Amino acid sequence: MGYLARAITRVDGRGSLLALGGIYLAFAIGWPFVPGVVLDPGTDFVAGVTVGGPALILLMAGYWLPRTDIRPDLFATVARWCIGAVGVILGILLFIMFVATLTNVIVNVFILTALASVAGLIMGVHDAKAKTRARNAEEKQHENERYETIVETVSDGIFVSDRENRFTLVNQAYADMVGHSREDLLGSQTERFIDEMETPKAELRRALATDDNGPRTYEATLKTAAGERIEAEATLAPLSEDDGRALDFVGVVRDVTKRNERERKLHEQNERLDSFASMLAHELRNPVTIGQIYSQQLSAEADPAAVEYVAEAFDRIEDMIDVMLVLTRRSEAVSKNELVVLADTARDAWDEIDAPDATLDITADVEIRADETYLRHLFRNLFENAVEHGGKDVTIAVGDLPTGFYVSDDGVGIPPEDREVVFEAGYTTAADTGGTGLGLAFIRELAGVYGWSCEVKQSDAGGACFEFTDVLRETSDSG
Repeated sequence: MGYLARAITRVDGRGSLLALGGIYLAFAIGWPFVPGVVLDPGTDFVAGVTVGGPALILLMAGYWLPRTDIRPDLFATVARWCIGAVGVILGILLFIMFVATLTNVIVNVFILTALASVAGLIMGVHDAKAKTRARNAEEKQHENERYETIVETVSDGIFVSDRENRFTLVNQAYADMVGHSREDLLGSQTERFIDEMETPKAELRRALATDDNGPRTYEATLKTAAGERIEAEATLAPLSEDDGRALDFVGVVRDVTKRNERERKLHEQNERLDSFASMLAHELRNPVTIGQIYSQQLSAEADPAAVEYVAEAFDRIEDMIDVMLVLTRRSEAVSKNELVVLADTARDAWDEIDAPDATLDITADVEIRADETYLRHLFRNLFENAVEHGGKDVTIAVGDLPTGFYVSDDGVGIPPEDREVVFEAGYTTAADTGGTGLGLAFIRELAGVYGWSCEVKQSDAGGACFEFTDVLRETSDSG
């Protein structure tokens, strides 16, 4: 039987039923033509019904099986029961043949085995259904264990509540978060542990019960068993039944107390930095302004170079004050937004650079909306950066892009891995020569203030290329 069972499984359980039913049906219709089969008068009808009836049942079962909840891989179980019953009856008949003489053996064989096959079919269906339920339960249990492992592994608190806002499931992380045991939490009201919530709980449940019932995130303050307050971020979503009704809700809760504390400290630090920068700028502007006034009264006859250096030094200090304000106050520091001729501003910035051996090639022919002072700072920082890293005889180009402009050079370029870090405040490779690491940081901040996109690439000449896109611009008539 083991070989037969494997053969049935390999072929197809449903196909075996259909084949067995076909054999019996063929015999029920064509038995009068089978050699050696002679029945007494009146028994031909009984023989046809008792063989044909089970045959039809087997054929119907083969058609009906795919429409039941029996797993397809268990169809062979039904077939094995049918054929097994046939085998049992055959065994009984063979035994009887040794001890008695039967009349019309062929007919008796088909009658008894057909009836036995139906009995086997019934037993097989019950067995297959039982195994289906067992395997489905086993798979469900395995799936539940997987989900339970996931729920218990994550560090965030997870809970499920019913329509009465009672906990029906909590993981250990949530229990640890509020300082209660899981046994104490299960069955208790969820509001018991909520001190304050961004959205009222009734409004929350109404919102989650709407058609747009996707996950929603809220801020809440939780009370712990020790009386502490935890700032939490809760993401809630409904668990719908098959009919679409939202009965239970699942929540994922994260302790954001430390994160919020860091954000508050960072905000306070930024406010102090802003206040300090404003105070420092205010205190420095007065002596700088006085120095500029007196430097204009110096006689240039004795040492004109010294007078020029003093004037440039004061102008540079004033520029650094503007740069510092942009880095700390961002958009608040940029008051003007007017049309500026890009080429003219680039030339003004170039005139402030001490690089007699370097070359500037300007092909830009647009006007953009910006503050001319800050735009000149931008160009001067880029030019000085090119001369610093590209050499005294570097060639710098300023040109148009479809939505902005670029500044490129033929120097050594910037490696791909450093193209983001160069914009960080304080990053410099020229500290020994007075580099502050603020020049490119100022450029990124100014681009952000204006809403420009700033990206570093490799120029066609192999050097660095700073591209500014999404720039408000107009075609210039200055040529």
